[in-house]
Amino acid sequence: MFLVLLPVTGRAENTPDGLVISGQVKWPSRITLEGLSRMQSVTVRLNEVDLQKNFKGAFQYQGIPLRTLLEQAGIHKEKSNFNKPIDLAVLVKTKSGKQIVLSWGELFYRNPAEITVAFSAVPIMPHKKCESCHKPEVYERWLSPIKRSVGFPKLIVANDFYTDRSLEDIAQVEVIDLRPALKGQKISKLHSPSFDITGSVKNPLKVTELSSYNRVEMVIKQIGDGMGYHGLKWIEGVPLRELLDKAGAEMDPATVILISAPDGYRSLLSYGELYLSQAGNRILVADKINHKPLDKDGKFFFVPPDDLAADRDVKAVSQIEVITLK
Repeated sequence: MFLVLLPVTGRAENTPDGLVISGQVKWPSRITLEGLSRMQSVTVRLNEVDLQKNFKGAFQYQGIPLRTLLEQAGIHKEKSNFNKPIDLAVLVKTKSGKQIVLSWGELFYRNPAEITVAFSAVPIMPHKKCESCHKPEVYERWLSPIKRSVGFPKLIVANDFYTDRSLEDIAQVEVIDLRPALKGQKISKLHSPSFDITGSVKNPLKVTELSSYNRVEMVIKQIGDGMGYHGLKWIEGVPLRELLDKAGAEMDPATVILISAPDGYRSLLSYGELYLSQAGNRILVADKINHKPLDKDGKFFFVPPDDLAADRDVKAVSQIEVITLK
């Protein structure tokens, strides 16, 4: 099945070939701005400031959740003994070749409108001039980005504090299984006394304890799509970001982190979730639950606490691999 929506006159100059959705999907598809505009849309505001502290405007965007487009294309992994999609990466490319990576989890375990493919925008202009607090050369420099032309379709990642992943003129969305040959196996007692941080890192690291790191405590809601709600849990551990920094992880918007256990259970996290979102420092490798050291299901436990379902949690963490897609 191939979804093809033809452009209308006057809109085709923005996306001459349409937005292509490909990779690990049942129905590779191509959709134009006109096709997007005919779908049930959402409204998202984005105040755009990048990592270099450049202000690029404030806009109210109209668009379609990327999750909706992927659901229509039908996520499809090759047959294996690990069929969960939680280790899939979603690579987004622009016409010019710029690319970023999203994780399956941040698309499907967050509210859908947070990551949107926009087809139109309305600039948000200040109601007043700020001559009383800034000179004209300052506020005029901040007004000009709001008046700029935006390239569509545009990826909107609304919860990123720094908006480097919100790309204009996107041309391709590709769903990728990075480790399809990684086998799983049943283990009667799941345990790993340590974990390794490998891949795109300057200083590969073996971690056997977390007591020497800055520790964080928080309460999480434990609820899974399969087993349902299992109450509130008090967890204690170390931000994954701190461990990656110590290993000298080579991070950029096209980087992902694959966390796995000895039985082959694994989940994937994106660079943006850790380093562009203000919630990134809440993502933990824990060694205590309800104030007690872990003695069941492994010594270390990976927890992304802001997911709406706990399926990306990894018990008995044995490896953390940093992967940069180039």
